[in-house]
Amino acid sequence: MKNTLFLLFLLMVSAVALSACMSQAPPAVSPTMVPSPSPTPALTTVKVAYLPIISNGPLFIAQEEGYFARQGINVEFVKFQSAPASVPALINGDIAVSGGQFSPAMVNAIMKGANVRIVADKGRASSGTCNTNGIVVRRALFESGEVTKVSDLKGRKVMFTNDQSYLVSLLLERGNLTPDDVEIVNMDFASGVVALTNGAVDAGDLTEPFITQVNNSGVAVMLIPTNEYCSDWPLPLYYGPAFLEKDPELGRRFMVAYLQGVRQYNQGKTERNLVIMGNYTKLDRVLLEQSCWMTVANNGDLPRKSVREYVDWMYANKKIAQNPTDNQLFDMSYITYANGVSLNITSSG
Repeated sequence: MKNTLFLLFLLMVSAVALSACMSQAPPAVSPTMVPSPSPTPALTTVKVAYLPIISNGPLFIAQEEGYFARQGINVEFVKFQSAPASVPALINGDIAVSGGQFSPAMVNAIMKGANVRIVADKGRASSGTCNTNGIVVRRALFESGEVTKVSDLKGRKVMFTNDQSYLVSLLLERGNLTPDDVEIVNMDFASGVVALTNGAVDAGDLTEPFITQVNNSGVAVMLIPTNEYCSDWPLPLYYGPAFLEKDPELGRRFMVAYLQGVRQYNQGKTERNLVIMGNYTKLDRVLLEQSCWMTVANNGDLPRKSVREYVDWMYANKKIAQNPTDNQLFDMSYITYANGVSLNITSSG
């Protein structure tokens, strides 16, 4: 009897122990307890000056291919009539990025404390490439032999955009002329094409695709390309205080995406690039295929020599009150960072 009771006691203890072990198993997870995935971070909007021109191709490509989005950036293009017109908005921080022709007005603003710097190459007139910029002359004048060289521009009306006194000076030196020997007419490129067409000007400083337009229409021919009298004439990319002061890290991410756009742009007139360029510039497909696309350095490095020569000329000709140092003009740390990141992306891919 005692043995029976002892056996029953052992069975009861075992059952309780087994029940305890089973009760320690984790409970089933309710669907309401499953942690939700982290939401995609909101994109930071960056305002960029916009002109529907070929040299802005890397920006268009970086936006369209999602390179900016991958860096957490939503680019908002803000249209201006010209690159110089965007400078006040850049200085005030209303836009973060601009690009295009360097000017005495920008240098004077920098010397007065404006936080604007050249940060990358956005295009330049390089020797050994097709002609993206140059002085064209009305075909009738060229074919008649009246204007076939720079010295023949004496007494002629020549169209330039905004204050191009530096280019005018370099051009006229090639023909032993001075600015007093010609009549400079200031107007935008599109108006310049009209003026050449109706004979209101005899020659003009044009860029692509306007050069191809006047050549195809028979209106004008190239007299001398810019790269012959001003090699590496620069069109830099600029950052303003929105990046330089408020968010340098965002500026670094922007540069990573921009250089990705540059490298795809430099693949040339691929089908994809032509589609993107057509969407943003609204230029005819055939015109895009025939036009010369401006050189942009793959690594974003802008030759400083051409900028320095221009700035020194500004100072010598009293266009600027002070001659800035390179540190007051350039901040190439952004391309240094972006090239390091891009190399990592390429090697890991």
